[in-house]
Amino acid sequence: MSLVSKIVSGAKTFWYGDIATKTINPSKAERLLKYKGIEKVLGNQSDIGVTTFRIKPDISMPMNVHTRYLTNPAIEIKPNLLKNKNQFQQAELGNIALRLAEKYEQSLPGAKKEIQDVFEGFNVSVRAKGANSVFSKLERVLIKKKQSIKTDEEARQIILDAIGGRIQLADVTRKDVVETLNSIRINKQGLSNREKKLILKLFNNEKITEKELNAISGYIKPIKIALAEKQSEPVFEKFILGGLKDALNRKVTTLEELEKVGIRKDLISKLKTDQNIKPLKIGEVNNYKGFDGVSYFSDRQINEFEKLQLATKERFDIITCSENIDLAKYGLEGLSKNAKDAIKPSGYTTAQVNATLKDGTFAEIQVRGSGPFGEYEHLKYDSVLGKNTLGEIYKPYSQAVKNLTPEEMTLYDEYISKTYDYYRLKELNIHIPKPELPSGFNPILSEESMKNLYNINNLDQKEKLIGFIPHVETPNKMFMG
Repeated sequence: MSLVSKIVSGAKTFWYGDIATKTINPSKAERLLKYKGIEKVLGNQSDIGVTTFRIKPDISMPMNVHTRYLTNPAIEIKPNLLKNKNQFQQAELGNIALRLAEKYEQSLPGAKKEIQDVFEGFNVSVRAKGANSVFSKLERVLIKKKQSIKTDEEARQIILDAIGGRIQLADVTRKDVVETLNSIRINKQGLSNREKKLILKLFNNEKITEKELNAISGYIKPIKIALAEKQSEPVFEKFILGGLKDALNRKVTTLEELEKVGIRKDLISKLKTDQNIKPLKIGEVNNYKGFDGVSYFSDRQINEFEKLQLATKERFDIITCSENIDLAKYGLEGLSKNAKDAIKPSGYTTAQVNATLKDGTFAEIQVRGSGPFGEYEHLKYDSVLGKNTLGEIYKPYSQAVKNLTPEEMTLYDEYISKTYDYYRLKELNIHIPKPELPSGFNPILSEESMKNLYNINNLDQKEKLIGFIPHVETPNKMFMG
């Protein structure tokens, strides 16, 4: 028997003695892999050590028990092999995902405190990205970008939302609407009492004539934007003031430079007088909305992020589509890539700001309203991609999505997008008729069904999680000898 064969054979006892716990000594595993010829064995026999790890009751992912506790993948992860579902490549990617998820979990307490300190007074939740989500994102990005990785650090640089924060904004009140109608200036003119009355009727989903609608149609978009800004301004200020404070602390700009680039005077004043502002190193800003949607950050607010870049000379992507572009007239033709990326066919609406936390961990902080659709609208997206994040409960829905023809999928996207807009406008105290699933579609595809499946799945998972421990599943049969 060759030396390599003896090593592989002996590994059976070494690695399967207590497979569900960390019995593998990383230094021993490193030495084992350095024996002459072992790399060839691992490369040629792609199922050596390959098994699955049960992360949740209904969700498993590939892993390799032989190389689980290395600090980097045993081989280079290549997009063409991932695309072809090479077992060993997928298992090594699974190992990376498990290792990164462990680190994210370890950094969670500090990250949670930092984010909650910055956004004190807001409804904030913070979580660490799970291994199955890490695996799914890495696989998708590597294949899409035709990118290879050799180290866990390269993978970490791809995962920009190791920590996820979510801030839920309060809904706009009737009082907010009235105050906005009284204060707004459109073309330097205020609204007449008659115009205010018609707008309130429209927002209340009360009947108005076509003539009355035409009389106020030019005011609707500016008012929606003003209401959205009123809703998000308090949390926007936390972001921008945190970013400005961080830049000043790192001495990459000065108050004089901030004033020079035109940062809003009220923000400058708060920087000078408010000693409780917590620093936050700002990264990419994503201001997503649907084709006819209302984003959370206005052009005016986005412009302050742009000024921050000017003052610091530090670039980060800003994915947004200006409110001044008439999409109904021009569509997406001629838009910049960032503007196109900001318009989501599903109507997905959120503001997402990436940040680098004090310990170097990447965080993605989402801003949303109370609309519940954001919790389960991704079911359609996940079903199309075949993501491993959906449990057994969703199989009938996923299959119904996959059965849609291209023409039907277009209609379904429109329905999903209109449903998103319905809930988004409701947050702004604007009430419109709820969209209906197109005639002839499987009822399981309706928003009501999606919500029902989501709730059933949550209850099902809670029951299954009682006593559940994440574990390695039955190893490859070639090692069971």
